[in-house]
Amino acid sequence: MAWRSALSKSLQELRVHICQTGTGSAGAREFLLSNYAEIKKANPGFPLLVRECAGTEAKLIARYGFGVEKAVSVQGDSSSAIATKLQDLVKQGEGMPKSP
Repeated sequence: MAWRSALSKSLQELRVHICQTGTGSAGAREFLLSNYAEIKKANPGFPLLVRECAGTEAKLIARYGFGVEKAVSVQGDSSSAIATKLQDLVKQGEGMPKSP
């Protein structure tokens, strides 16, 4: 999946908010378990931050150049649906200006 290597070129940072035990975050936890190592291997210096908090809504927060952020809810989504949403965030970042 080519978008994984484009992650650090399109985004400045990616934060993933999940609940450790909630059923709505199950897909996000599965996504992280199966993709985290591969994403970090393709983007070793890229800040991929996982934030766990009891009862929080599962979401992806992408930070682009000049502090622009976009949050996408992944509450109740499957691992493959989350990958698609992340891929969309990466595509959106390709056309945005990059901060120095």
